Amino acid sequence: MKSTFKILSSQEYKRTYFPYLEEEILSNSNALQVYEIERYLKGILIPALSYRTSFSFLIIVTHGSVKQCINNEIHTISQGECAHISEGVWTDTQFVSEDVSGYVLAYESNIYTQYSLFQGKQVEFNYTPFYKLSPYDFEATIASLNLLKNELNLPQSRANVHLPLFYSILSRLNTYAQENRVSGREVEIVHYFKKLVNQFHIENRAVSFYAEKLHLSENYLNRCVKHITSKSAKQWINEVSIEHSQLLLRDLTLDIAEIAYAMRYPSPSYFSKIFKKIRGISPISYRHSLFS
Repeated sequence: MKSTFKILSSQEYKRTYFPYLEEEILSNSNALQVYEIERYLKGILIPALSYRTSFSFLIIVTHGSVKQCINNEIHTISQGECAHISEGVWTDTQFVSEDVSGYVLAYESNIYTQYSLFQGKQVEFNYTPFYKLSPYDFEATIASLNLLKNELNLPQSRANVHLPLFYSILSRLNTYAQENRVSGREVEIVHYFKKLVNQFHIENRAVSFYAEKLHLSENYLNRCVKHITSKSAKQWINEVSIEHSQLLLRDLTLDIAEIAYAMRYPSPSYFSKIFKKIRGISPISYRHSLFS
C-alpha cells in the first residue's frame, strides 16, 4: 500500500531520482533552494513510482513542458504555468520535454514558519496544485525567482532579504488559489494545525490544546501530522518554538535566561536541553555561530 512508502527528505529525493546531478546540488541541504529546470529536473529518472516528500516545491515553466502527477491528478505545466507540490502529497514526474526551461523552488516547512515569525503575524496561504498565471504575474514571478536564486548564491545568508522574496512568490500565487482545492482531509488538518502552532506556540505546547481547537482527538491529530510531515505533533510544536527562539538569539541585548522565560520555558536549562535536542548545538553556541 502507498502508506508504506518512506517520506523523502530533499537530499534523499535528489539522490534517489537524480543520479547525474552535480555534487553542488546533491549536497545542498539548505531549507530554501532554487534551480533552473534544465540543471535539475531534466535529469530525473522516468518512469518513477509515486513518492512523498518532507518538503514542498514549485515547478515554473518558461519553455517546453513538464507532466506532473499530484495526488493522482495529472497536470501538464507549460509556459506561464506553475505546479505546487505540497509536502506529504503523492506525486511523480511523468514527462519532461527536451526543450524545457524554467525553475524549481524547493522549501522546507520551517521557511514558512520563519517568515511568519519574522513578520510577527500569522501568514495565510491557500494551497492549489496548479496555476495558470497572467502574463504580468508570470514575468513578475520569474523576476522574483531570479533575484531569490542570486541572493541564495551569496556567501552570506541574509534572511531579511530572501524571506520577503520567497513570500512575494507565494503571495502572488496565493491570489490564484482556491481554498476548496486543498488536497485531502489530512493535508487540510495539518495546514490548520500549522497555522495554530504559529499563533499559539509560546503559550501552548501541549498537543491536546491543538486537538481541541481542531475538534479532533489527540491521537487522530498525531496520526495526521505524522503521516503528512513524518514528524509527531509535539516535535512540530517544539521546532516552531525553537525557530522563534533563534530569532530572539540574534538580539544580543537578551541573555539566554530572558529568552527562555520569554518563550515560557520552565527554566533556562530546560530550554537549552530542548534547543540542543532539535538543533544539535546549545543556544549559546548557536548565537556564537551567528556572529563568528
